[in-house]
Amino acid sequence: MSTPPTPLLFLHGNWHGSWCTVIAHSMGGTVLTRAAQQAPELVARAVYLSAAMPASDIPAIAYLRMPESAGSLVRPCMRADPAAIGALRLDPGSDDAEYRQRLRNAFYGDVDRTLADAALGLLTPDAPAGIAFGTTTLTRDGWGSVPRTYITCARDMAVRPALQRKFIAEADAAFPDEPTAVVALDSSHSPFLSMPGRLADVIAELG
Repeated sequence: MSTPPTPLLFLHGNWHGSWCTVIAHSMGGTVLTRAAQQAPELVARAVYLSAAMPASDIPAIAYLRMPESAGSLVRPCMRADPAAIGALRLDPGSDDAEYRQRLRNAFYGDVDRTLADAALGLLTPDAPAGIAFGTTTLTRDGWGSVPRTYITCARDMAVRPALQRKFIAEADAAFPDEPTAVVALDSSHSPFLSMPGRLADVIAELG
């Protein structure tokens, strides 16, 4: 019986410069944006995988109400008002077959059914609402100085393609000196499950 490999954590030393490419998915984009604004020197490239990339001082939650979000299946999946309970609440453990299908359609539209069901079991029921309601003031020397790539997902029913394009357009209008590199995938919201090999190739090509 082989011995399982020991996990390793590499801590980068001082003075080596920014080398870390950070990839954010979905609402995680708001966290990446804040981190890159606060410490741009630590991020070699910010990669948004069908992720929220809100403009300066605009909360991510506001985009859910914009015309570009039309057709998104996320809001119908919410089990409560985020402003009232302080969380983005889903119910991935629900016994309601129709509701579970809505979740699959929202997040895993092109993912194998068995794998999608397994992924549902890994979802966190309550995500902190702060990441959706918080805002970040973006500056040219902060977030605007970090090279960025947006990986679009053409069949995304959570972050709709029109909204993905809006994020890119707003960023490029605000920071034209560092335009967004765009890579297109013909996938739903979770290409790391539906086309992991292709996504890995894209990330590897980013260097």
